[in-house]
Amino acid sequence: MLNKVFLSGVALLLAGCAAEQAPIPAQFAGADYQLSDKDAKQWVALGKRAESCIYPNLTRIQQEHFAKEDSYIYSQYVFFYPLEDVIGSDAVKIIEADQQSMDYATYQFKKFKQSDELPKLDELTTAQCNTLRIKAREDLAVVKGQRISAMVEDTNTTGGTSNANKVGTEDNKFFFDIIKWGSALLL
Repeated sequence: MLNKVFLSGVALLLAGCAAEQAPIPAQFAGADYQLSDKDAKQWVALGKRAESCIYPNLTRIQQEHFAKEDSYIYSQYVFFYPLEDVIGSDAVKIIEADQQSMDYATYQFKKFKQSDELPKLDELTTAQCNTLRIKAREDLAVVKGQRISAMVEDTNTTGGTSNANKVGTEDNKFFFDIIKWGSALLL
């Protein structure tokens, strides 16, 4: 009798502790990485939070008409970076390398995108949101071919213009030497 109670208690404990994972569709059964429902919900919540910060007024029509550079930045900030925060960069590399895993992750994202069961996340502060927007904007500029320095730029504290803007002035003696030598060679 005691064995039956003990075995039924263990069975109930195992059933209660088992993760609530929906069955994986057959077409994704051989995927190298199978994203759990719990991780997918967390990923969708983080992606929605990033999207509402970076693209607060984005409409479906605007998104459908993104340039390829905009689509790339959107996918990085709304899909891949939040996914990396949830499962880690090594798992994301596995997903990116395997088409079935990528298809299953996309399936999971679409499945929970309109879900009411997403975990509640703290909203980003205004400063965090602004930083995220600036990073996305700078990354977009780089993708579009503009040169953006990753180094911190020194600003002139005297209130004047920086030396880079004074190319043809006495502040840049080298510039005048080149002009002098060039004109001497032409004469």
